[in-house]
This record gives sequence, C-alpha cells and structure tokens, in this order.
Amino acid sequence: MSRHDYTISGREIVAQADKSGNGYTVKVGESLFEVRPIADGLFSVIVDGHKKTAAAVVHNGTTYVDIDSIVLELKEPSQDGFAGGAGDHGEAPDKIFAPMPGKIVKLMVKVGDTVQPKQQVVIVEAMKMENPVVAKAQGTVKAVNFAVGDQVPTDKPIVELELEK
Repeated sequence: MSRHDYTISGREIVAQADKSGNGYTVKVGESLFEVRPIADGLFSVIVDGHKKTAAAVVHNGTTYVDIDSIVLELKEPSQDGFAGGAGDHGEAPDKIFAPMPGKIVKLMVKVGDTVQPKQQVVIVEAMKMENPVVAKAQGTVKAVNFAVGDQVPTDKPIVELELEK
C-alpha cells in the first residue's frame, strides 16, 4: 500500500493505493475507486458503481488527467520553485512570498514557530484555487506580515524567517 497526503482547498486529504490485479484500489477519504488500465494513458475508473474513462498524459514534467472533461494538472514542485512565484524570489530563502496575488485563507505558523524546508506555512487563494506556500529553508518565524483574509501581492513577504545556521 502507498499513502499520499495532499492539501486540496485547504483540506488535508489522504489517499491510499493498493495493487489489485492489473489495476489499483484507491481510497480517498471514505471514497473507493477501482482504477484499471485500458490502453496506454487510458484508464477505467469505477466510482460508486459508475464507470468513467480517464486519460492521462505527461508533458514537460507535468501530468494532465482528464475525467469527464475535467482536467487536472499535477506536478511535483521543484526545490527551486518552493515559495517562489511571480518575480521568483529564489535569492531570499528567509522570506516567503505568495506565488501569485491572492487572499490568505489559512496561516499555519506564528512568530516563534520553527519551520522546515517544504513545510506548508500559508495557503493563498488565487483564481478560485488554493495554493499551498512552503518554506524554502529551515528557520524560526520572526515576522508574519499578513493575516487571514488579507490580499497579498507577490513582492511583499508573507512570512519572514531567522535562518538556522
């Protein structure tokens, strides 16, 4: 069994996948999905007794999944992309910026908290999607410059860290 933890719309989601014959049984929350390959990139997905066809393709490191004309774009964040965004602030690992202008819907840290690289610190809603923003480095939170409900730009840090030496 493999376990995957996701944050979708600010909610923690746990997905578990078990090999079952030539496919998988996938449990997301309390929902069960039977996933079977049909052909290269095509899958049969049975949910609550209803059969759907899903297509998946990988292009330039991004996986696109189409189920009933709903397209999901899945990609692993690169180490360089953490807490970056518009104007890429990669040179400032002690500052955490919004990836795009939006509204803060959840703050997961406060002044004095210790954070690790890749730890989620804030969720910013932009374009009707919730975007987790993570720390690039280990450190202690020295400033939280915005509150839940605030609109944030990409050029002002949401959180500032005192980096570990």
